[in-house]
Amino acid sequence: MKTLLITYIIVINLIGFFLMGIDKFRAKRQKWRIRERTLFLVALFFGSIGVLVGMYVFRHKTRHLSFSLGIPAILFAQLLAVGLFFSWQQKRLGSPSQAVENELALIQQLDSGTIHSYVSYENLMNSHLASGAIDETASEAVALFFQNFKYSILNEQTDGDEAVVHVNITNIDTRALAQDLCREILRQSVAIYPVSRASTTSDYYRMLRDALAANSYETIVTPATFRLSRQDKNWVILTDRTLEDELVSGFITNMNDPYILPASEVLAIHLDALAALTADQWADYLSINDVFATYNTDYYQAIDREYIEQLAAAFRYKIIRCDENGDTANAVVRITSIDMKNVLTDYRRRLLRYAATTQSLRDDSVTFSNETSRMLLESLQENDSVTSTDVDMTFHNNGAAWEIYFGSDFTDALMGDMSGALEAFNASAQSQSDEIHLKLG
Repeated sequence: MKTLLITYIIVINLIGFFLMGIDKFRAKRQKWRIRERTLFLVALFFGSIGVLVGMYVFRHKTRHLSFSLGIPAILFAQLLAVGLFFSWQQKRLGSPSQAVENELALIQQLDSGTIHSYVSYENLMNSHLASGAIDETASEAVALFFQNFKYSILNEQTDGDEAVVHVNITNIDTRALAQDLCREILRQSVAIYPVSRASTTSDYYRMLRDALAANSYETIVTPATFRLSRQDKNWVILTDRTLEDELVSGFITNMNDPYILPASEVLAIHLDALAALTADQWADYLSINDVFATYNTDYYQAIDREYIEQLAAAFRYKIIRCDENGDTANAVVRITSIDMKNVLTDYRRRLLRYAATTQSLRDDSVTFSNETSRMLLESLQENDSVTSTDVDMTFHNNGAAWEIYFGSDFTDALMGDMSGALEAFNASAQSQSDEIHLKLG
């Protein structure tokens, strides 16, 4: 603000000075003149010094009483007004409101050093998640955070050496900003195979900077209460966690709100992390190694590969519902995956055809294993069906965030309703066995 005011005074006086020179030049050549009213308006808008200097440098209008008396009178009046203003300001310097205004003006001018003195990294961005020194990235983030910062002092109450000043702070909607940041932090933290993961102070401030640069947030008004104490005839602001939070429009509170993101969104972000896995990552994540326990060295790798590629291609999810009740959430998630019931039904059909041949009786154990494993691989290769299974999930908020736990029912559904498929396979096999016994009987 001071820089703009000084710049204005310099520019308006330069304009006044050059206008006098131009008018003198035109008068000598009997050309179109600058109106006297224009020159007086420039002087009235605090360009009187430039106009007065121009009068005597260019020896122009010095014999006009309206100028020789009017311009000095305007300058005197302006100097008197400025003097009275600074005298009034000097009296205010010792007031609690002025002490608060001095501090807030620094924030409004985006003084990052002052801002950091109020907003500690520990409060702003949960530093227990990170470490490292604050660098230029932090300053950029802070500058963006406070670019729309405004304030208005409402009133002050003084009681001896103690005072309270009430202020309205105008800044961005920090709850919306905190939601965007918490989403990104959660995405990075739950990514099973992250490309990168924030781990230092600079990383988190970079996320803050990027969120502010990429989004446009509404402004909100937050009341702030400054408590001051008179020390050595000066008013000193007593800072605390509450004031820090109010200065950043509740951003600290919002960042530490365990319910900042709804349970359904937290669940979706965890499920998105699974949906992002490639086939190789699925194999590693599920520790796939002879998933059907064939113990056949010739075929088990091909079987595992076919199975995991189909799972990766088929996996989808849909959150049917997610209800919050205090610190508990109950959800129903529909998991779509490879249809193992269809695979095992086809496999059983192949086994029965093989068992009905005399070759199955002649084959040794190695040949038998190879043949049955080959049939399982073919059943997988020819499968093009998917199945959807609804899974009930219950999870809790631990006071810091929603904790998502994927239980055995979820894993079973993820793997294509494996338990249901095996039950159907075994029941069918038992039925077939009973039928054979009846015929033989």
